Amino acid sequence: MKISHHLDFMLASILAVATIIFVFLVYNRTIVLSFIVGPFRFSHWLGIIGTVYIAIATPLFVVLKRRFHADWTRIVRFHMFGNMVFFAFIAAHFAAQVGRPPSNYPELGTGLAMFLAMALQVASGFTQRFRSQRAAFKKIFNYKTNMFIHASLVMVFYLVIVFHVLHGLGLT
Repeated sequence: MKISHHLDFMLASILAVATIIFVFLVYNRTIVLSFIVGPFRFSHWLGIIGTVYIAIATPLFVVLKRRFHADWTRIVRFHMFGNMVFFAFIAAHFAAQVGRPPSNYPELGTGLAMFLAMALQVASGFTQRFRSQRAAFKKIFNYKTNMFIHASLVMVFYLVIVFHVLHGLGLT
């Protein structure tokens, strides 16, 4: 196994742990993201920015990987680390929403579906990229099944985003 693969695993693991800590601090209101910037709270802007990035970068990744086979490692890194960083933005938005006081608690419907789909997508991408070569692990996480799940969750992401935005605008 290449040293760059180990380095990618270490960086991705650190990013995942940092995201968990950051989200926990936002949820407990140790880090406050509820201040207003323009028409929305800052936490909403994080969710919007993260969603727009993933919505644009994911199909771009598919096009780039088919067109530029030689730069496969760079393209995968762009996809993996970019989506992990912007998932942290979405997770912070979700944590800020869920961490609100009971008197101002939001409806979780589409937001919860979106967060769960994104968390599963990140987890399936992580296992797809860093799956073990051990036979027992290969039986549990079949590569083709995992790839199907990972790609299917992209469609869930796009569908839920449409309903989440419509719901947020009061149109559903």
